[in-house]
Amino acid sequence: MNTGRLNFAANEKGNVAMIAALTIIPIVAIAGFAIDFQVTTTQKARVQQAVDSAVLAATKSMQDGKDQAYTLKEANDYFTGILNQSNNSGLTCTKIQLTYIEETEELEGSATCEQRTTLSNVVGIKKLDFTVSSAATYGIGKLEIAFVFDVSGSMGSYGRMDDLKEAAVVAVDTLLPVEGYSGDPEDVRLAMVSYDTMVNAGPFFKAVTNKDANRTYSESVYTCIRYRNNGTCRQYGYEEKTYTINSTCVWERQGADAYTDRGPAPNRWLSTVDATYDTSNDRWVLVNPSSTTTWCNTDIPVPLTYNREPLLDFIASMRPRGNTAGHIGTAWGWYLVSPEWNHVWPAASQALPYDEPDATKVVILMSDGEYNQTIQGTNKGTPRSATMAKDTCDAMKAKEIIIYTVGFNAPTAGQEVLDYCASNPAFSFRPTNGQELTEAYKNIARSISDLRISR
Repeated sequence: MNTGRLNFAANEKGNVAMIAALTIIPIVAIAGFAIDFQVTTTQKARVQQAVDSAVLAATKSMQDGKDQAYTLKEANDYFTGILNQSNNSGLTCTKIQLTYIEETEELEGSATCEQRTTLSNVVGIKKLDFTVSSAATYGIGKLEIAFVFDVSGSMGSYGRMDDLKEAAVVAVDTLLPVEGYSGDPEDVRLAMVSYDTMVNAGPFFKAVTNKDANRTYSESVYTCIRYRNNGTCRQYGYEEKTYTINSTCVWERQGADAYTDRGPAPNRWLSTVDATYDTSNDRWVLVNPSSTTTWCNTDIPVPLTYNREPLLDFIASMRPRGNTAGHIGTAWGWYLVSPEWNHVWPAASQALPYDEPDATKVVILMSDGEYNQTIQGTNKGTPRSATMAKDTCDAMKAKEIIIYTVGFNAPTAGQEVLDYCASNPAFSFRPTNGQELTEAYKNIARSISDLRISR
């Protein structure tokens, strides 16, 4: 009888072990599939980047007059080369297939891949398949490009300003149509603005602030109104003092429209430098007229144009001075390509609507410093300027504006803002010398010249 009971107990343990073994299989399968799915998702992102680059390369070949056989080879050479740069263990892909759509002048590319699984093999799933696609226009598109240049004081060091001028001229020469161009010369229009502590609005000052460049203010000042013979004060009282200001420098927009491109109008004018911040008393006071010459640079924004002359003149006139109010430069780059600001700019420089077919808007931000200047009272400086710049970049991207950035020996804090603002990591450049700066602008110009991923 005892033996029978012992055998029954042994059989019971065997059943538990069998149930446990059967339970482990689906648990391993679920965990394994989750891991394999994550690996496949990462690989798909890599393949998407490779397909995007390959289609753009093929598009450039089409624009250079190459035939379809050449463009197909060009696309697959790029595709294979990019995939081979990273760890693609277990990944196999077909060659890229290209489709040419004459009606829209688009080039579509796609590739199908499979990722070999590991733990999912337990339940017979040996691979996970996916397909990625991309498209770009190969016809002549309309481009509106705003260059934003940092001309703060640090740009006067180590020949940086000379390097910037040389690189900017190369960018203009690369982007604007060459002589003999058969299309509409206004297919490509460029604009430029510089910033340091502020932006000089120049002839557009009245339109963006609703103030005259030459303006007069009165202030009631508590001061000594009667003196003793020995020079000490006998009586204090209030005295009216008048200040005359002559400046077209502007600060950032404030309030609800701070990070928008809404056109200047009542209740949303840009701020002007009619006062300075008194840190000891935590208040703003009217400026000293003698300080007006130090408010901002003398560079006047150049609105959209296809004429080289005003652009090259702007580049030649740039001089370093002041602090780095990068957020203001960021906003003005947007204003130059925004249709909401068309009432500010001359008729020939007005921007296309955001939904204009076959049109691309680009802003190229450049800085060598840390964003460290705002008008925001005790909140002025770092990191307030950086935060405002990022918020403005987010708003621009929401309007599908493409942002490139150039950090010319920028410090870590400044470079972090530029990396954040770039539309993707490949659009953020970090040159460390004049030659690299020129190459950065060349690469940007080539990238955006009639090329864009359409979907």
